[in-house]
Amino acid sequence: MEETKEQPSNGGRKTVVLRIAAVFIIAGAAWGGWWWTTGRFYEFTDDAYVAGNLVSITPQAAGTVTAILADNTDFVKEGDPLIRLDDTDAKIALEKASNELAVAVSQAGNALEGVKTRVSRLAMREADLEKAKSDYGRRKQLFAEHAITQEAFDHSRIEYENAQVAVTAARHELAEAQIAAAGNRAEDNPHVALAKTKVREAFVALRRMNLRAPVSGFVARRAVQLGERAIPGKPLMAVVPVDGMSAEANFKENQLKHMRAGQPVEIVSDIYGKGVRFHGTVVGIGAGTGSVFSVLPAQNATGNWIKVVQRVPVKISIPADELKKNPLVVGLSLAVTVDIHESGGNPLQPGTAKHALSTAVYDADQAGADELIAGIIATNLKTAQEARR
Repeated sequence: MEETKEQPSNGGRKTVVLRIAAVFIIAGAAWGGWWWTTGRFYEFTDDAYVAGNLVSITPQAAGTVTAILADNTDFVKEGDPLIRLDDTDAKIALEKASNELAVAVSQAGNALEGVKTRVSRLAMREADLEKAKSDYGRRKQLFAEHAITQEAFDHSRIEYENAQVAVTAARHELAEAQIAAAGNRAEDNPHVALAKTKVREAFVALRRMNLRAPVSGFVARRAVQLGERAIPGKPLMAVVPVDGMSAEANFKENQLKHMRAGQPVEIVSDIYGKGVRFHGTVVGIGAGTGSVFSVLPAQNATGNWIKVVQRVPVKISIPADELKKNPLVVGLSLAVTVDIHESGGNPLQPGTAKHALSTAVYDADQAGADELIAGIIATNLKTAQEARR
């Protein structure tokens, strides 16, 4: 009786085991089919972060901080003032350079007038020479005919010789004046050119007392304090551009076999969740693993060695329109999935530079210098001309 009761129980257990096995087999087959048709064409990692440019704001001239016009989290536009330094010394230097230019222009103007005067004097001396030469020739003929005295002849000869000496002296004076003038315009004078350079340097130094944002973005890492002595090259704050954000995903080395630049990428950020998906593109694969560029790289040639799968950074671009709609900040965690259907070519094939960063803010430091210099030159030339009248 007991054996007949155990038989249905054993049969039920076998049925349950078979059903469970069937479920696992079907699930495994389904997963295998999905992997073969879809899964093997995607590489995933959640070791990824938002990357971006951190533009340091560093002074180009020393000075005491008198105003801080932006703070952390503030949004600034390209060219907006960020920090103001004490410009007293810079103003004095510009005034001194301007005065030196004025003096150089006046001296150059006088030199040019000296050239004109000596040109006129040379013309007069040459005219006197022609007259003395003609008179000497005529008197020489008369003396040969015994029509004039020896004294009269000697007098004409001496005047002719004196006229020659006067022309030679006038020519030397003109040459010296031309050397002093060094050109036909005051602006061409080397002393004026040197003074112009000093004015331009002082003007730029004054403009650099105001530190402006080289790019549009959010202010971060403000370390400067009011009254602090700023020195050239020391970062005072940073600006993180709102555009140009990218993703840096660290994939295992065995995930890179079929990864290529240009492949589409789906990106999910923890800050927005799966409801917001960014659609990026693989830009390139890093030139080395993270451990190689660390402060203390691994020394695998010494001691016992245990193989560790390395991770390589992969740069991924993010469309600007998607960033504008859903902004990201540097350092946020990301989940990245790369579509590797198109995997032709070499994964480490070298490419050309695609991302050039530039700013025209610092070009504006010289704006206005040429106008200032031209004004100083014109004013002093006019004053010198009026004084000579």
